[in-house]
Amino acid sequence: MIQGRSSSTGCARTTCQQLAASIRQGGLLLLALWLLTVYPAPLRADVSVSQISPKLSVFASLRARGEFWDWFEGTSGDSSYAYAATVAKLGLKWRQDLFDLHLEAQNTALMGLPDDASTPAPQGSFGLGPVYLSHNRRRNDASVFLKQAYLTLKQLGIPGLRLRGGRLSVAEGAEVMSKDPTIDWIKRMRVSQRLLGPFGWSHVGRSYDGFTLSWTRGAYNFTLHGSHPTQAGFDLAGNKTIDDIDILYASFNLTRPEFAKTTDARLFYIYYADGRNLQPTDNRPAIGRTGAVTAGASWRPPPDHRHLAINTGGGNLIHIVPTGAGPIDLMGWGVVQGGDWGRQDHHGWAFAVEAGWQPKGLPWKPWFRIGYNRSSGDDDPSDSDHDTFFQMLPTARVYSFSTFYNLMNNEDIFFQLILRPLEGLVWRTDFHYIRVSEKNDLWYQGAGATLQDRQAGFGFVGRPVFGKRDLFQIIETSLSYNLNKHINVNAFFAHVFGDSIVDQIYPDDSANFGYIETTLKF
Repeated sequence: MIQGRSSSTGCARTTCQQLAASIRQGGLLLLALWLLTVYPAPLRADVSVSQISPKLSVFASLRARGEFWDWFEGTSGDSSYAYAATVAKLGLKWRQDLFDLHLEAQNTALMGLPDDASTPAPQGSFGLGPVYLSHNRRRNDASVFLKQAYLTLKQLGIPGLRLRGGRLSVAEGAEVMSKDPTIDWIKRMRVSQRLLGPFGWSHVGRSYDGFTLSWTRGAYNFTLHGSHPTQAGFDLAGNKTIDDIDILYASFNLTRPEFAKTTDARLFYIYYADGRNLQPTDNRPAIGRTGAVTAGASWRPPPDHRHLAINTGGGNLIHIVPTGAGPIDLMGWGVVQGGDWGRQDHHGWAFAVEAGWQPKGLPWKPWFRIGYNRSSGDDDPSDSDHDTFFQMLPTARVYSFSTFYNLMNNEDIFFQLILRPLEGLVWRTDFHYIRVSEKNDLWYQGAGATLQDRQAGFGFVGRPVFGKRDLFQIIETSLSYNLNKHINVNAFFAHVFGDSIVDQIYPDDSANFGYIETTLKF
């Protein structure tokens, strides 16, 4: 591989050749899967076969994806590779007047994971391929596990009160939909799952073992949730529960009330406690976190007891302004945090402000959006405070389509264009300018806990930033097409232009990531 630097406008010639080979390798497998799923005639008919009886229905889905990575070139290992995965789900729903029952099983298969796509820190893993491999057993691996199994009680003596218990999917911020397409898109894609989510883009996902109590009356909703997350995300042992992580979530939602028909708002609180005794990822030197002693040292600091207990309070507001030139949408989201980070006191914050405009009368129905997101970082690794915003258990990919970063110690200025050239086709293009908030902290990646008792499962990794703030710029585009109500085809590509932080870590400052995906639902 080329050890020199490539132009910021493209990848090195050898790297591009390797990427092309990887795309051919993974593309052949994905093409076969795509042909098998798209062309059978019975699936193209808009006929529902899921309703077995008035009370019993079954559902199933199959997702096949090929991922193509060309990470920043490392000093060793192979940063260009491809692999494929399938996610199959089968479930049933039983509906009664008093209760509903939901059961769902999942099979995940990983194929062709790379075995030479990482190098020692600070370069670390080249994308998510080696992360899947480190969590599992072999390059080609598969498992079946219980994804969801819950009972919903609907007749509790109070109108609008429901209690759900068992293994659940949780997406905080999406408890109640407004039935306004603009508000609901913003709730799903720009508000929900920032802190607690199902990690649905990964090939394993995440569930929660616990309960959800909700009360809805007109525009008002109160939700209370308590649970332990499952061991999942990248690990195929998805049946296991991470008992040492406790979650409590409470929210009050106001959805398009009579006095504000174009407004949606939420206030919420989250308690997160992690007692797994794993080493937390932060900017302290190793001796300050582990109590390790260097050669010749006469004093060993006490080891950090590693227990995390984080309180988070916040809210969000979505408002639509109708105008003669088309609706304008405004969104604000913010949180503050306090608690314990091992021996340190934890304090953190994050906020996001965004705006969009959907001009009337233009072809392809454009939607222009702009936003600014920022979260706190820690400016002093030697003091007794931990000031980095902690993202807990998010679906990070919702906010970082390219997965090269998350929302911790982060400043993100973005521009977004959404087009709808024809019925069923959505074309989205984003540009992100990413900096770290504090130059004495880390460049963070990850989406929360994945394992009960192994350090690889803490859920977040960090790379040094060498006293610099400029991380990279990203241009990313995706096409999503619904062939019919059963079949969706999705393609994505991102190019990363590395900046001063990347220059300090890798000999090459450009990267690419893409995938092709087909999803069947019936």
